[in-house]
Amino acid sequence: MAGRRCLYLAVLAGCVVFYVSYGEWLAWVVLVAVLGLPWLSLLVSLPAIWDFHMSSGGPSALTIGTEGSVWLAAASRYPIPPCRGKLRLKNCLTGETRRHKPGKPLPTNHCGGYTVTVERARVCDYLGLFAFPVRRVRARTILIRPDPVRLGALPDLERFLARSWKPKFGGGYAENHELRLYRPGDSLNQVHWKLTAKTGKLILREPMEPQRGLILLTLNLRGTPEELDRKLGRLLTLGRHLLEQNLPFELRALTGDGVQAFPVGEERQLMKAIDTLLCSEMTREDIREQDYRASWKYHIGGEADEA
Repeated sequence: MAGRRCLYLAVLAGCVVFYVSYGEWLAWVVLVAVLGLPWLSLLVSLPAIWDFHMSSGGPSALTIGTEGSVWLAAASRYPIPPCRGKLRLKNCLTGETRRHKPGKPLPTNHCGGYTVTVERARVCDYLGLFAFPVRRVRARTILIRPDPVRLGALPDLERFLARSWKPKFGGGYAENHELRLYRPGDSLNQVHWKLTAKTGKLILREPMEPQRGLILLTLNLRGTPEELDRKLGRLLTLGRHLLEQNLPFELRALTGDGVQAFPVGEERQLMKAIDTLLCSEMTREDIREQDYRASWKYHIGGEADEA
């Protein structure tokens, strides 16, 4: 903007010299036109300045180690006027902030969440002579997600998690069934016709499903960046392993805001839990000091030699 102002002053000075030396009506018209040009530009630019908003552009999520960058993004229903601003990154885990040059690669060597804000946002008229603070500046969050980290062999959970069996809601297919007498309202599709013919009574094959105990994963959101990478990577690996075996579980993570509980029954819920942890503050406490009862419990640590 300073360069445009200097250019305008140079043009204005030339017009003054032209008017003084020439002294005719044409010089006067040129001088008046140059003097009124900034105000005309401001008047034309006002709708775009009023509707203008700024944010940062770039990916919303990246995998650890991949390249990505952010830049300044502006939007308006009218032609975009000149603008400027500075980007600042805030690490959600540590709370550290730092300036970031637009277009420069993001720090993706460790997983985490970054809040990207625009500072000193200014919008100018179309000639770039007048500058105004941007009224609407939007912050956004960029997630650096972990890669799966290999775990050792896990026990066969199917043997001891099915404490009891219960009728499957809505019926349908099931590997286990229970025989019982027909009751009014039952579906005839479940009638065991061979056994009914032998006994002379309507016998049903009622599908049963296991009533499992609680599978609990615990995690402390603390440690070095390398330890956090391993913790979240192991959580991703173990969570997917349980979901592949059709075993829903609950994750309880101790963060700076206390214990956060996440029921997980599908991949989408697992990724949502990890994304929430990436945007949480770290803690110095240990969740293992709290006694949680579960049929199977596993604490995810960040030690390099954990099996």
